[in-house]
Amino acid sequence: MAFTDITKTTFETTKPEKNHLQNHSAFSPINLQTLPHLTDYLPNLQSFTNPLDHNPFYHPSDGFYVSTSDVILRQIVYDLASSFPVTEPHFAYHRAGPRKEIFFDPSHVRAAIVTCGGLCPGLNTVIRELVIGLRELYGVREIFGVTAGYRGFYSMEPKPLDPKLVHDWHKRGGTVLETTRGGFDLKKIVDAIEDRGFNQNEYYSLGEREEMENRCGWEIGKQRVVLCLDD
Repeated sequence: MAFTDITKTTFETTKPEKNHLQNHSAFSPINLQTLPHLTDYLPNLQSFTNPLDHNPFYHPSDGFYVSTSDVILRQIVYDLASSFPVTEPHFAYHRAGPRKEIFFDPSHVRAAIVTCGGLCPGLNTVIRELVIGLRELYGVREIFGVTAGYRGFYSMEPKPLDPKLVHDWHKRGGTVLETTRGGFDLKKIVDAIEDRGFNQNEYYSLGEREEMENRCGWEIGKQRVVLCLDD
């Protein structure tokens, strides 16, 4: 078998064309679409070092954490052969991801996971990974599943979840937590969240979930309940 000595091999590459961006003295201004933050409502909220820094089984790599200055541009593809839009602003959004500082003490977190509306592939896998991540990576001990969609918040007892219980959920179809359409009663849901002490809610569904989550978020914000909403 013959081997090629790549140290003596010449690789042909395409000669880069002149960078058209050199014709512009500056990029367009960045228009950052701001998002509400917990500290907007609770300015004295204490922050904590991310538990991943002290996890014996996981060590964050360089660049793992996302900073507040990391953004995603709405338009990221441009044709350098055409006129570059210098004067028009570029819309940008905050980049999602793990932060160096968190605002929830894992020992005080009561997380609720609910599947609502229509079904989509992978719901059980998402639930399983969330439970394992919260427990093994962040040290959260109180994790609950809300049964049968939104109405499960106020009509059924939440189901305690742990890695042992969900270990094979990724092999099962549908959603083990069950789901239904409808049942969205804003006052009953928010009252149940407050009564049960849930301070982190994770919603997974198809349909009008964003509108429902926003309505929950605004109502919870008015009552000053410290809560994280996700989907």
